[in-house]
Amino acid sequence: MKTLTTLGLVVLLAAIAGENRGAGADSPLILVSLDGFRHDYCDLYPAESPTLRDVRAAGSSARGLIPVFPSNTFPGHYSLVTGLHPGRHGIINNDFFDAERGTFFHYFQPSSFRDGSWWGGEPIWATAERQGRRAAAHFWAGSEAVIGGRRPTFWKPFDYSVPFARRLDEVSEWLRKPAAERPSLVAFYLEEVNGAGHRFGPDSPEVAAAVRQVDHHLAELRRRFRELGLTPNFVVVSDHGMTATALERVVVLDDILDPRTVQIDSDGSLLALRPLSGTAEQLVEKFRDVRHVRAFQSADLPAHFALKPGPRVAPVWVLPEEGWHIAPRSTVERLRRKYAEKGYLAGDHGYDPLISSMHGILIAEGPAFQRGRVADAASAVHVYPLLCMVLGLQPAPNDGDDRLARALLR
Repeated sequence: MKTLTTLGLVVLLAAIAGENRGAGADSPLILVSLDGFRHDYCDLYPAESPTLRDVRAAGSSARGLIPVFPSNTFPGHYSLVTGLHPGRHGIINNDFFDAERGTFFHYFQPSSFRDGSWWGGEPIWATAERQGRRAAAHFWAGSEAVIGGRRPTFWKPFDYSVPFARRLDEVSEWLRKPAAERPSLVAFYLEEVNGAGHRFGPDSPEVAAAVRQVDHHLAELRRRFRELGLTPNFVVVSDHGMTATALERVVVLDDILDPRTVQIDSDGSLLALRPLSGTAEQLVEKFRDVRHVRAFQSADLPAHFALKPGPRVAPVWVLPEEGWHIAPRSTVERLRRKYAEKGYLAGDHGYDPLISSMHGILIAEGPAFQRGRVADAASAVHVYPLLCMVLGLQPAPNDGDDRLARALLR
């Protein structure tokens, strides 16, 4: 496929969207994210995933959804709904430092995630609202902030303690509204599989149980569609996969340097550092002979990370091999206490997106989608153009293209 300019891609997608309005653009689009649902979980746990397997067989799917870098929850979810790499939308990790602001973004801190000035790009709900459609978001990263002057018509503040039955009732209430008031788009987030993967590892009975649980949630959601007389376009994605980790695969930063000589922006499956003395080049050199990790200056990161030097990008990145961690001793001890069942964090993500264990899912059914169609694995940045085409919207500038839409839509 020839490379298109951003403007050319926007024009092309708008034209194709117009061609495809009869194929489901008037049906509501329900976008569900299953956090941490690895691309092969339906095959590893077939008895636990009958609903997902049924949707996959009756509709369309990709062999995998390749996450952005870093393959973590906040950057991943926001890339899914903007079509931008983190280096362009600004949410470059779950936690990161902005040198211009002189402060951290923390994904569990409301003063961070509700501040729209952190969030760049245009999320799909803003695209819909800008073009006269109503949108809703339930616990989706970015939906609590006013971004570009907009937020969804309907939204809920994130709260882990809200039981699924109540979450489903809230979404159902939005869909029960008269057609003129009903949202054209609902983005809905479920976290159970990711939590089980971290605590017990991807190949565990607990992850199997979590897969069963979210599959049951999806079955109930589909039942509600029938009850409401709706035939929506139903798209299920995940932000990343999961790989096994263990205490014996940890590189302790204190054995390499004094942690007090650096500012640590992130640690674990990646280490982002700012030297407090010396240069970035000198800091990289300290990791030259350290096994199981590779260190880079930010300008030298692999091209497919799409992450360039900037105020939010630490000058030095240390990337462990798959399944390895690098962190200061204090973090290692904290994780040992927090995940005492396995003696340490048993699963993690955040690694190179090209590693297959980091790949998520894309499964869809509805009036806009072909039946029995399987596309090649594709980058998460192509999901936003796909959603725009399903809804008949003109997309905002983004890093994706029409490959998923061409492969999966009628």
